[in-house]
Amino acid sequence: MSTRPVVLHLCGSAASDYYEGVSVVYATGCLQEIAEHGTYTNVACIVHLDGSWSFPSNMSEEARSSAEHMSMDQAVLKIKELNPSAVVPHMFCLPGMTAFRGLCDVMNIPLVGNPAAAMALSTNKWQTRAVVASHGVKVPEAEIVSKGEVPKMQPPFLIKPCNEDNSQGISLVRELSALQSALDNAFQFDHEALVERYVPLGRELRVAVWETDDKTLELLPCIEYFLSEEDPIRTAAHKLVTDHSGKPVGFAPVCRKCPADIDQTLLEKLRDLATRSHKALGCRDYSIYDVRVDPQGEPYFIEASLYCSFAPKSVVVLMAAQAGQDQRSVFEMLVNRAINRKKAAGPRTVGMKG
Repeated sequence: MSTRPVVLHLCGSAASDYYEGVSVVYATGCLQEIAEHGTYTNVACIVHLDGSWSFPSNMSEEARSSAEHMSMDQAVLKIKELNPSAVVPHMFCLPGMTAFRGLCDVMNIPLVGNPAAAMALSTNKWQTRAVVASHGVKVPEAEIVSKGEVPKMQPPFLIKPCNEDNSQGISLVRELSALQSALDNAFQFDHEALVERYVPLGRELRVAVWETDDKTLELLPCIEYFLSEEDPIRTAAHKLVTDHSGKPVGFAPVCRKCPADIDQTLLEKLRDLATRSHKALGCRDYSIYDVRVDPQGEPYFIEASLYCSFAPKSVVVLMAAQAGQDQRSVFEMLVNRAINRKKAAGPRTVGMKG
């Protein structure tokens, strides 16, 4: 019998076929990459839209189709039998990023990456920007509207569903004639929409920090996405390719550079933005931010992306590679850190966290 630690890879979606597709794309990339490492016994666990769970032998379509489906109760018992040393979450729907991460805490299984509370905050764009702004992070002017309301702000602005991801439902409104269509698009996904002042295209960056072993925050090499005035924002189509039903099946072609060419002045502004945001949102292990730099070189926090599936094309992995760390070292560093968190925790007898 293998003595390697068991790592559970929590995949799928309890909300939509779209997000199950997103999960499968990212989890497959990770599990294929780590299959030959031999450090852990990696087990895939998929949550399905009908409430059933399965444990396929791998993430191929054949293995996923033939895997036995079981109830949540049965799945919890199986997980207890597996006795995983850590969980890597690959779920991107709202329940997956919040409730299912919380379930891991309830089951006392160490979770790699950000906790459920940080994820819950980050999924609400209005609340996220309010929290980071209160910690001195620069954000664009914005307001929030519900169905039946119209913005007070004049164009140009972006309209986004307040609780949605992967740039779904986002529109750039340059003229009021396009307003209703943009609102209708956003309200397909949420009952509230964020109306955010459009920051003129200077640069579009992804910025990330991760925690070192001594708990300090290190800024990773940034990624720049090259956009144009004709196509100035990243939408869902810029990120994932979908099939005829709209389900993601792979990554979209992308024009980007890592590391981005950044001078020292901008670099320090980005470091300050990411560090303040990480602390403000209660992040753990790592955090990633979409940042818009205006033509004058001023960076604005746009939103937080607090997840990573550790596939070769995952943002943290791509950034870390430019800092001299390959996918295996990144994955194993953070898995081992999660395992050690549980070992170091010990019993608590005071405080509401237990």
